[in-house]
Amino acid sequence: MNTFYKALTLVVFALCSLASQVRAENPLRLEDAVQLTLQHNPQFAGYEFRVKALQGERQTAALKPQMRVTTHLENIVGSGDYKGVDAGELTLSLSSIIELGEQREARIGVVTARQQQLESTQRVLTLDLLTQFTQQFIALATAQEQVKLLKQARQLAQENFNSLNKHVQTGLTPEAELLRAKAALVRANLAVEKTQQEFNGERIKLSAYWAETAPTFTQVEANLFQLPDTAPLPDLLKKLNENSDLAALGDEVNLRAAELRQAQSERKTNLEWSAGVRRLELSDDSALVVGITMPLGSASRASGAITTATANQNDAEITRNATRIKLNAQLTSLYGAYQSAVSEVNSLRNDVLPVLQQAMRATSNAFNQGRYSYLELNLAQRELLETQVAIISAASRAHILNTEIERLTGSALKPLLTFNSETGLMP
Repeated sequence: MNTFYKALTLVVFALCSLASQVRAENPLRLEDAVQLTLQHNPQFAGYEFRVKALQGERQTAALKPQMRVTTHLENIVGSGDYKGVDAGELTLSLSSIIELGEQREARIGVVTARQQQLESTQRVLTLDLLTQFTQQFIALATAQEQVKLLKQARQLAQENFNSLNKHVQTGLTPEAELLRAKAALVRANLAVEKTQQEFNGERIKLSAYWAETAPTFTQVEANLFQLPDTAPLPDLLKKLNENSDLAALGDEVNLRAAELRQAQSERKTNLEWSAGVRRLELSDDSALVVGITMPLGSASRASGAITTATANQNDAEITRNATRIKLNAQLTSLYGAYQSAVSEVNSLRNDVLPVLQQAMRATSNAFNQGRYSYLELNLAQRELLETQVAIISAASRAHILNTEIERLTGSALKPLLTFNSETGLMP
């Protein structure tokens, strides 16, 4: 487990203290769900094996050239004086390679760079997963608010129907309005059933992040309308230096540079030495044998690998610089969209919603006094409902955009949403 992953786990443990399973009677908190995801998401399973594989490669890269024992038996089973083995020569020698150009260090450097790249790649995977997971949590919280709102709207439709039924029985209201109210009540029931089904689907999608196909929680602890504050855009742009994608691309550049150093080190010619003892049976003597072998043309043979490694390094640097420009533009766009969504939520909640609530109460009072028809009451309620739906949609969009901003600026480790159970859009 790398340092980042350990730190991430400690952060989440600091956020919450929970058992290994979420109890069904309690609303699911974001911190609890994050911990379950980090513990059980299958995408993290292969990381430990990749770490061990690179550790093995590093051990191999650090090995020095091995020693070899060579035995030669010459001048035997020939003709004339060399018939049989009486004139044989037996040579026993040791040999190895002397690596020049710091080739061993270059090999280790490549594996070390790959280990760093794996850590940064895992960091990107973890942050991407947490961002996707948090956005799914937001989607579930949004569906929960929609169910809550539509249930309140259904209650209003039921009250309208009951009230109109009394008016029809007393002859104050035409029966056609009662039929319209009945149709509106049926549509309200259908809307609740549809949204409830969507909520259940979002629950399953969320629990799949910790490999649970049958979620045990029935609701989430969330205040969708408490929007997080963001730093000014210039400060956020400075934080792009902490972006995990740029860090991964930086490690890619380092890896290509290490590969280039390895290719350059192979221009140096390795020397193979040997030393041993030779027994000459014919003269009953012994002698030392020493040899040096040096390949020719190593520099030219390495030129192709150097050209390839240089091109790969230049390409990695260009990709990193282009990505930085792209992320800068993306962050600027996300910041503007987030500010627009926050402004929409505040305007609808503070300026539009109170007016429509007041208008609906006035319309409802006039309807009860027989001065307004059901159509006018239904219009006022529909306008209020549409505004409330728009507020939920804008708040959800604002939270989604905020997660994208925090993903880009490298601050996705902090709680992405401040949630508590609070609602109350309907008057």
